[in-house]
Amino acid sequence: MGDCELRAALGIGEKHCEGESCLYWRALGHLGTADGTGCAIQHFELLGDDGVAAWLLTVKARFEQVEAGS
Repeated sequence: MGDCELRAALGIGEKHCEGESCLYWRALGHLGTADGTGCAIQHFELLGDDGVAAWLLTVKARFEQVEAGS
């Protein structure tokens, strides 16, 4: 897999796409989209605004903490 486009949009490179283990890949499967696979960020084209990208990374970090039981 390539680099994470969400991190790249914020200039935070060097992190590869986590694929199905990423919150935004799992989210797309729950939203009832046509194919149900892939990155919700890419699917809904949410990377045009740096503020949105930063917020989305924050949401991802919070979900990961909850899932880890922190």
